[in-house]
Amino acid sequence: MKAWKLWSIAGAAAVGLAASTLAAAEVDEVKMMQQYGIGYMQLTLMKHDKLVEKHLAKAGMPGTKVTWATLGAGAAANDALLAGGLHFAAGGTGPAFILWDRTRTNVQVHGVAALSSMPNMLITRNPNVKSLKDFTDKDRIAMAGAGSSVQTIFLQMAAAKEFGIENYKKMNPLMVNLPHPEGLRALLSGQGEVTAQFTSPPFQNTALQNPGIHKVLDSYEIMGGPNTFLMVWATKKFRDENPKTYKAVLDAMKEATAAINADMKRAAEVYVKEGGGKQSAEDILKIMQAPGIKYTLAPEGVLPFAQFMHRIGTLKTEPKSWKDLFFPDIHDLQGS
Repeated sequence: MKAWKLWSIAGAAAVGLAASTLAAAEVDEVKMMQQYGIGYMQLTLMKHDKLVEKHLAKAGMPGTKVTWATLGAGAAANDALLAGGLHFAAGGTGPAFILWDRTRTNVQVHGVAALSSMPNMLITRNPNVKSLKDFTDKDRIAMAGAGSSVQTIFLQMAAAKEFGIENYKKMNPLMVNLPHPEGLRALLSGQGEVTAQFTSPPFQNTALQNPGIHKVLDSYEIMGGPNTFLMVWATKKFRDENPKTYKAVLDAMKEATAAINADMKRAAEVYVKEGGGKQSAEDILKIMQAPGIKYTLAPEGVLPFAQFMHRIGTLKTEPKSWKDLFFPDIHDLQGS
């Protein structure tokens, strides 16, 4: 009888230990992503310098695999995140906030942190276009993720200011969905329907070096000041089930951000080495050092951006603070 009790106790302990081990287990592969452009510089460094692996090892998980995908728009990132093909999505604030709104009753997507603030420009090769009022039905505006991207929201905000809030979709029929590199090629070809592009550094800088290309407006003018362009987001489910992995990725983002701001020259060299386009590291460095370009994890101007999305019905839920949109790990930062 005593022996049976001992075996029962031992068996119960073993089951308890197994359950505890299972509960503590985290993913054995972290699925990351990046997109095109210098706004994703932290992710470029994290991949090149294996910073996620470094912080996973510090957390006692040296065997965790880190994989990277390259996607062309935030909408594709959202699809991959919900399908399990990604654990951390990256892109513009527009797609991130759309998924935040749509997953509030299930996986609860929130922002991990911002990546960068930088002006996005609406540029054109049409000499007759000086403002939104000058666009005609013959013009087409290339942008990545047309319809849900951050540039889409910027253009809708500009249209609301120019034509009235009831006409915020006035420019939508002119949008053409093309990743930034393809949109740039279409614009510079001088052929086809694309006569304009709403894009970001370094693509807008490359375009403006060509005769006949000029700026119509930029996102800082629309927003009335600097605002977050790109960010990283994830599900609460993943964060809750993989706290060490989540923290390792956030710590890697912090280290990469600090490294960029401490040595932009090296960051530019890594960007070019990692296939960041045909521009030289010197040219990339100049863009990174230009006024209005900032690499920071602190969200800037995201609340008025999201509240506009709510006003036009893109978001059903209106955030009352920028902290509603991001996980509490960065709530100590000076966001807005």
